[in-house]
Amino acid sequence: MNQNDNRDFWDTLWREALRAMSLGWELAVPIFAGVFFGHLLDLWLNTGYVFTLGLLMFGIMIAYYNLARTIRRMAEHEKMRKIKTDEKENNE
Repeated sequence: MNQNDNRDFWDTLWREALRAMSLGWELAVPIFAGVFFGHLLDLWLNTGYVFTLGLLMFGIMIAYYNLARTIRRMAEHEKMRKIKTDEKENNE
């Protein structure tokens, strides 16, 4: 394993770790924000838990959309990486 391969390994490792942390935030923030703003609306309008539950469901839908978008982006990235690797091996 030469210096370039070692550097590529660590670059890829950090990139994937940051992507995983980002995914955590993309899942948690919409759900938390939905509950928070729904609760504030319920307190302001005195409507029980209508907005809290409604915005919680909306936050969960947004979180799943973010998850699907991230998975699709990772699959496309992996496909491009495989194409580049195959081209590199064919040129050698």
